[in-house]
Amino acid sequence: MNDTGIKSENSGNGDASRSDTWQPGRREIAAVAGPQPRVDLSLRSHRDEAEVHAINYALGQTGGNRKRAAKLLSISYRSLLYKIRQHNITPSVEHG
Repeated sequence: MNDTGIKSENSGNGDASRSDTWQPGRREIAAVAGPQPRVDLSLRSHRDEAEVHAINYALGQTGGNRKRAAKLLSISYRSLLYKIRQHNITPSVEHG
């Protein structure tokens, strides 16, 4: 305990195996251990998923107009075209 009566996080017996201590790799190890399918928890996969969602939403809001969608996303038209190709985004065809 320190002067304020609160036990600091670094005080104690130095046992790093406490359950409230951050341990790197814990989630990754649990994700690949056992017969469960591997889950991609990388930042890149989350970013890519968010980009696809944002692009599809913007295209839906603009009726498929890519120039207006790029403006809505605050990116250049060429960047939008690149990301559409990169993520293999195809226009949805709605019959009505």
